[in-house]
Amino acid sequence: MKRNVYILMAAMLAFFAAACQKPSLYIDVEQDVYEVTAAYTELNIPVSCNTNSTASIRYDGVASGWILLLPSLLDGNGVYSLWIDENPDEIAGRSATLVINAGSVVREVKIVQGQMTTLAVSPDFIATTVSEGTYQVKVTSSGKWTVTPDEDTEDWLSIDQTSGEGDAVLNFRFSKLADSDVRTAKVRIATDIKEAEITIQHGYAQEIGGIVWAKANVGEPGFFVSAPDDPGMLYQYDSKTAWTNNYPTADPWDGPAPAGMPLGERKGPASWTDGNNPCPEGWRVPTVEETADLVGTVESKNYAWLEPEVSGFSIPGAILGLPASEAAAATSSDMKGGIFLPSSGNRSWNKGVYQNPGHATMNTSTAYENIYRYVVKIGEGTDVLPPDVKWSWGENNAAYSVRCVKDERVSYGPVEIGAPGYDEGQSYN
Repeated sequence: MKRNVYILMAAMLAFFAAACQKPSLYIDVEQDVYEVTAAYTELNIPVSCNTNSTASIRYDGVASGWILLLPSLLDGNGVYSLWIDENPDEIAGRSATLVINAGSVVREVKIVQGQMTTLAVSPDFIATTVSEGTYQVKVTSSGKWTVTPDEDTEDWLSIDQTSGEGDAVLNFRFSKLADSDVRTAKVRIATDIKEAEITIQHGYAQEIGGIVWAKANVGEPGFFVSAPDDPGMLYQYDSKTAWTNNYPTADPWDGPAPAGMPLGERKGPASWTDGNNPCPEGWRVPTVEETADLVGTVESKNYAWLEPEVSGFSIPGAILGLPASEAAAATSSDMKGGIFLPSSGNRSWNKGVYQNPGHATMNTSTAYENIYRYVVKIGEGTDVLPPDVKWSWGENNAAYSVRCVKDERVSYGPVEIGAPGYDEGQSYN
């Protein structure tokens, strides 16, 4: 009898030992749902399992193939890695399920990806026309965003918001600069996946005789150069295509012309058209009347020629907009309320070669006899001539520098913060 009891007890112990060695199958994950942004994402999902498991992706909706799964098989514990493509849809998000199988056990992990956030800013270029003030920038977005200005702007630019969500109006506050100072910076506004960039050029304006003049030439279309003594690029009449400026050069008459530069005689419109305006938004090429008022006449000069060793500028040029005696006393650190027009030369109309490096030049927006337009040319010991004489015009395909004036049809501030009805960056005809 006792023997039978011992045998039964031994059988039961053996059964329980076997049960302990082979527990029920299980699959454990850290969470059942993962939410990711519309940006490309690499997602690692740890899995605890007491046997081999396989995994696959089940997509919800029409879109498929936007998740790469590696590996698809694990031997016990491990990690399933998912490479999730960017979601290009600005209207809706999308979802899928990671399905993990281990024998008869199934575990599902939901992957939810948000929609692409929209982002736009207006304006994306600010060239200030006063020494200090507040300008407004509109942010239009369907998501969260952050604002990051360049690091070296702390002493002259402050922005009232560093982050936000959805649509907003940001106030850019510019502190006062000295007469000859100019500042260039970029402000980046970014969502999780998109970025917009605002270019700022502060201190680039000087009011002379009721006209707001830029303090620097145009470089690439839509941008001023970074300093008043940078010659910038050269432009043919009624064109926003920039041609290289060789100043200074040892042999200015050498070719060849830049590739693709139109050459020869060309008829042009009576005035520079808006669609071909190379100036930054809110600025335009000056008329012949505006430039004539700026430089004066032979008898009453509103300019003086300055050499680098006296002026402190890096190259020769002329101070414009002041009586000659006052202009002669201007320097790079104190332009006396005038503007500096650097030596820039020009490119010829028939060969496209660079020439006249000793001349400070300026386009006007006014045509002369159909195939010419009025220009400003000033050199050491050379008087700028009034509009009715030969030296004050150039062929339409000759290329000269561009100095801009503020377009009064466009408003970019400064504004009173919260002023009712103000719509930043709109045109007013």
